[in-house]
Amino acid sequence: MVGYRVIIGSMSHETNTFSTVKTTMSDFRPKYGEEIVATLRGTRSGIGGYIEVFEREEVEYIPTIAAGATPAGPLRNADYWKIVEYIKNEIKQAGKIDGVLLALHGAMVAENVPEAEGTLLREVKKLVGETPIIITLDLHGLISDMIVENCDAIFGYDTNPHVDMYERGVEAAEALMKTIRGKIKPTVAHKKLRMLPPTINQRTAEGPMVKLLETARRMEEQTGVLNVCLFPAFPYADVKRVGSAVVAVTDNDPKLAQKLADELGAQMWNLREEFLKPLTPIDEAVKTAMDAPEGPIVLADVADNPGGGAPGDGTEILRELLKKGAKNVGIACIKDPEAVQRAIEAGVKGTITMKIGAKTDDFHGEPLEVTGVVRTITDGRFIHKAMAIGVPADVGRTAVIDVNGIEIILTERSHAPNDPEVYRRNGIEPTDKKILVLKSRGHFRAAYEPFSKMVLEVDAPGLTTPNLEWFTYQNIPRPIWPFDQPD
Repeated sequence: MVGYRVIIGSMSHETNTFSTVKTTMSDFRPKYGEEIVATLRGTRSGIGGYIEVFEREEVEYIPTIAAGATPAGPLRNADYWKIVEYIKNEIKQAGKIDGVLLALHGAMVAENVPEAEGTLLREVKKLVGETPIIITLDLHGLISDMIVENCDAIFGYDTNPHVDMYERGVEAAEALMKTIRGKIKPTVAHKKLRMLPPTINQRTAEGPMVKLLETARRMEEQTGVLNVCLFPAFPYADVKRVGSAVVAVTDNDPKLAQKLADELGAQMWNLREEFLKPLTPIDEAVKTAMDAPEGPIVLADVADNPGGGAPGDGTEILRELLKKGAKNVGIACIKDPEAVQRAIEAGVKGTITMKIGAKTDDFHGEPLEVTGVVRTITDGRFIHKAMAIGVPADVGRTAVIDVNGIEIILTERSHAPNDPEVYRRNGIEPTDKKILVLKSRGHFRAAYEPFSKMVLEVDAPGLTTPNLEWFTYQNIPRPIWPFDQPD
């Protein structure tokens, strides 16, 4: 048996360039070498998929770095280059290798490096030459010429919420093995579109993505087509490479790959208006939830979504709930390290008065003074049972305070509560609540929709608002829809 050797690693960050919070290496909390295997083997993650395939195929895989952080502002320049240089050094030290497989995001920005993934791939390509490089990307990746030109195949997530990270990891790893063994020769092409739809209606269970994915699956049935994937875009990065895209990968047929990308791109452009979706005003959403005969009713704070780079400390929905006297409410989560410390000092069952939330910036309301009873204090660690199943989470020290029937989960770190385990870990059963406030745009639906009675997407202020006119863009290409209308 031929002893194949491959490099694996990940670098993932969805960068909101409007955020005032700069990202550093400490936010990434990277794992190295065998620590990656110990943590991610057997999980439903992309890296978990890589490991499963290579161990099944008895291929030697060399884990480099797994670095990912909650979305926020650009990564510090020096820290970005630490990641790049680490991967490069591991490749150099590995000696002869037969392939490279990297789990990237696609919408990462570092200080002075707007093309974070493309730059990494270019640096790797310089080292490995004709050795195949295959990558997996988030559905919200911002595809560029630099990315496409420096890899051999791209496998983007097909689901939003992203419940197929593991499947795409398996698919990419299997494609790399076929490439190494000479069974296929991947060719990648893309079509970039002058459109920047908000993320609110990029779900793959309803709306325009359903139609587009049906076309993509039909295309994949053609002989020689390896993969067709959609990237509707991440609109909160003010960089030149923004915009929706379609990527097609064929077996040594560049003309077919470009033809498919162009055709599906044209369909996406024609459906652009379907990506727009109205939101529910705060007062109307709260009243509707309170008047509902039964719950849980989910109030999605889509504009304060840590999964898109918002801090997760907005107060405006909570303010309205308190104003209207709502009861049996669970709120996940409000990032406020100062409030967590105060709650810890007060202790479980202690009563405390303090200002919470809206301490990161001026975009998410004002700090709100509350008086509540401390219900629980935890270390903030739990294991995901939705989406990235089996992957550990750590939101920092966490406290729950009960303010007149509204239980608020306060965390040290920003966290999009897409997994109900964040409630259960802190002593709250989400299915028992009349109202659940979730600081998330859409990933929560995979786990919450099965037991919720209604979901209302709320028009609160914040850095991930679908109202893109709220932002001042300086670097995006113009004209671009929806700011500019085609002639």
